[in-house]
Amino acid sequence: MGWILATIFLIGTLGNLGIALRWYFRRQHGSMVPLLGGLAGLGACFTLPFASLRPWWWLPLLVDLGTGYLLAATALFLIRRLAKLARGSSLD
Repeated sequence: MGWILATIFLIGTLGNLGIALRWYFRRQHGSMVPLLGGLAGLGACFTLPFASLRPWWWLPLLVDLGTGYLLAATALFLIRRLAKLARGSSLD
């Protein structure tokens, strides 16, 4: 199971990288697949027979562009929302 997840991680991450590079160099639009590669990599860290991978469970979430972008956008949204609450503004 771990090798299957690692393969999905590699395919998903390389696919998202290819989409990003195609946009950057050729201005051709594509759609990244969020969370698939990152979550597969996270699962692979825990199911592969290498105990040394377990402390690095968070790295696939950052390496995969689809997942990293989604997590960064969500964090930015939540930080802005908390800052607005701290100033006493309404959330509308």
